[in-house]
Amino acid sequence: MLNVTGALYQQPGTLHEYHLSDGSTVVERLTLPSVSRWQFWDNMNHRVYKKTRQTEMKAAIERHKKKWGCA
Repeated sequence: MLNVTGALYQQPGTLHEYHLSDGSTVVERLTLPSVSRWQFWDNMNHRVYKKTRQTEMKAAIERHKKKWGCA
């Protein structure tokens, strides 16, 4: 199960970067439409295209947001 180990809010309300327990990274761009809002990277800095893997990563971020009250 993935967990968020670090969260950077470089531009609050615009760009959020999450680091996960397996070394992967997720970039959330809040100003873009929901289809292109998320960018997923693995621990070797390659893009992640598999939907099941992306869903796991999103679930970890949603748990983090719920735990810390980040909307």
